[in-house]
Amino acid sequence: MKEYAAPGPLLIIFTDLDGTLLSEETYDPGPARPLLERCRLAGIPVIFCSSKTAAEIIALKKDLHNTDPFIAENGGAIYIPRESALTLPETARDMGAYAVIEIGAPVSALRRVLKAAAEKTGADVRGMGEMTTKEVCRLTGLKKAQAEMAMERAYDEPFILVSGDPGYLEEEIRRRGYTMTRGGRFFHILGGSDKGKAVQILTRLYRACFGAIQSRGIGDAENDLPMFKAVDLGFLVKKPSNKWAKLPPLPRLTRVDGVGPRGWAQIASRLLREQVIVSPPA
Repeated sequence: MKEYAAPGPLLIIFTDLDGTLLSEETYDPGPARPLLERCRLAGIPVIFCSSKTAAEIIALKKDLHNTDPFIAENGGAIYIPRESALTLPETARDMGAYAVIEIGAPVSALRRVLKAAAEKTGADVRGMGEMTTKEVCRLTGLKKAQAEMAMERAYDEPFILVSGDPGYLEEEIRRRGYTMTRGGRFFHILGGSDKGKAVQILTRLYRACFGAIQSRGIGDAENDLPMFKAVDLGFLVKKPSNKWAKLPPLPRLTRVDGVGPRGWAQIASRLLREQVIVSPPA
């Protein structure tokens, strides 16, 4: 039997990757993989919205047969395939197979601000730009080639806080006009971007092309909060500790009793049941 999206508003799923669609330990989608394929066959866009770099996401998209636009580096930029039906803004940059809508500040500026804020507050931080490939492998569990792609930063600087008060450091970063958030393994410094802003821009482009849409967001961490605020409904999966990230209460956020990809599969299965018609074999 064939599945296809029912008539009505287009459903779009925005999803975090590490700790959500992908296992935080193995980086594998596991039980989420067949659900992702069902979404593809039903014509439901699944937009990767991650702190990962474009290089990492493009490699993952190839493995998962995903051809939809994506959001990289915590909302630093939106990447739209050239063959997409979406109408691109004139400001989009041509980057080969993708048109790129840049939102975030350049990583060189982020690194300068992080260093200055750390010195001001007495914090000891170590940004990814200072790390060796071997160190990134140790901190993330990634293999060398994957770690090298993770280090190709353009709009977001991950860092570890060796010592110091994170609240004081965040206050100083905000005083300088930048923001600090936390993902699964690292803190991140951003300039003028977050997942929510990117989701809003991409949602407008989809609405202009397809009319009415329904947006859903799936995540697991603090840096997913702006995404949850920007979608119609959000879903928070559990971390490997079997606990949810500490997020403020949101009226349209559902906490799901499933860890990472297992929780993702539960949510996608529910969304498919609500949106998909099954046609009998011819």
